[in-house]
Amino acid sequence: MEDGWSVKRLIRQIMLSHAYRLSTREPLAAKQVDPDNRLLSHMNRKRLEAEQIRDALLLVSGQLDTAYGGANFKPGTKGEYGYQFDGLRRSVYVPVFRNTLPQVFEVFDFADPNIQNGRRSTSTIAPQALWLMNHPFVVVQSRLAAGRLLEQDGLTQTQRLERAYREVLGRRPSAKERSLGLQFVGEANQENTPPKEPALKRWALLYQALFQSIDFRYLN
Repeated sequence: MEDGWSVKRLIRQIMLSHAYRLSTREPLAAKQVDPDNRLLSHMNRKRLEAEQIRDALLLVSGQLDTAYGGANFKPGTKGEYGYQFDGLRRSVYVPVFRNTLPQVFEVFDFADPNIQNGRRSTSTIAPQALWLMNHPFVVVQSRLAAGRLLEQDGLTQTQRLERAYREVLGRRPSAKERSLGLQFVGEANQENTPPKEPALKRWALLYQALFQSIDFRYLN
């Protein structure tokens, strides 16, 4: 009310608040007293929505177009049927048709554009895992991300692995993850050698495995 009923200012105030900027690390005392975090002693883990998953994949692969503003339809578009969602712009610019949506939107609980809905449903279903495992979009972005990584000179396999983890999961690999990852990619290429096709395939598979992990779907 004090800001003239401005929703934008309200959202800004919430996002800049102390509670909103807390870590997801749960204090031991809070775990015992407030296991459901009703008193907001720490931030709850945030599950990525469909648009964020798509944007994250494009960002890691280096393909995300961050251009601001402009039309979101392809020139000459006359209808939704047969429309190819092959753009690289942020998902906020992806056109939303009443009967046709990108498959990533359909799988990951995008709101039904045919009805008014103030809250999206949240599901955990097999097609979500299968989409991340098999969809050509994920396969292509994984390969592009691997190519970007291998183009960076002077990195050891360990440094490459840690960079891949930071890019996809926002953290460093654990000791066990590092050991398994190096064992997997090390069979295809040695330290500091030029990118080769076997190495590219192994690193692409590693990226795809990281995209499939539960840690990719959630923000801490």
